[in-house]
Amino acid sequence: MSKVIQKKNHWTTRVNECTICKDARGELNVELLGGAEDGEFPYIGQVKEDTVVYKNGRLTQGELILEVEGLSVSGLPLYDVLTVMKNCKGPIRLKTVRQGK
Repeated sequence: MSKVIQKKNHWTTRVNECTICKDARGELNVELLGGAEDGEFPYIGQVKEDTVVYKNGRLTQGELILEVEGLSVSGLPLYDVLTVMKNCKGPIRLKTVRQGK
């Protein structure tokens, strides 16, 4: 007899891809927190929903940032993550994951 394998609640089921545009001043209107200097993944802080310009997807407060423009940001300090975002010319592609409870 074979046993039925139950699906586990794996973190990969909570991965979110989002593209956001900078406003006229070059701001994303999304607060970024954490980073390797704090021993954390960088993560999304307060999102100014009324001023964020989404091309696709959505961000929510507390999501961990996995990639920026395809570049893995795990282990990077926040200032390096911000530098990568600042140097992006067009819309910025982010891969994030909602934290488990």
